Amino acid sequence: MNRLKEVRKIKGLTLEEVSKDIGISIANLSRYERENIELKRETWIKLADYYNVPVAHLMGLPDGLIRYINRLGGMTYEALQDAIIQWAYERNIVSLKNTHKQFMKVTEELGKLAEGINKDNQGQIKDSLGDILVTLIILSKDSDVDLLDCLRGAYDVIKDRTGKTVNGVFVKEEDLHE
Repeated sequence: MNRLKEVRKIKGLTLEEVSKDIGISIANLSRYERENIELKRETWIKLADYYNVPVAHLMGLPDGLIRYINRLGGMTYEALQDAIIQWAYERNIVSLKNTHKQFMKVTEELGKLAEGINKDNQGQIKDSLGDILVTLIILSKDSDVDLLDCLRGAYDVIKDRTGKTVNGVFVKEEDLHE
């Protein structure tokens, strides 16, 4: 049983508002809520992003099943991101009022990464990088920003960038001439 209607009602939205905002007909939204037609993966993601909840939560998957699937391994980045967001929701971490605190967690983990690099401690580096990703995923949810969209946008900016590496640091072509 999905949670589409429940989440929409909690958010205080009408079918008309959701339809207008995300470009899905009212009739289809109503069918989705009544589970009369199956949603495509893209639609689940679109609705989860719109409602700012994990896809697994919106689909109504039991927490135990989500944990079992997560333990199976072989998860995609998107699935890991959803699992982290679900974990954060279950612990009441995701909240606009926590954005500053979550940012401080990101910087704390960056400090641990710096320490690991300075001490050439591969275990600490690996642990810190994972913790940084977790804190960034939660921070992006707090800020209502899709981290994958940010990453895609950054890649679109750099993919055709020219320049050269100087002392292990890439320098953009336009900065080489200053």
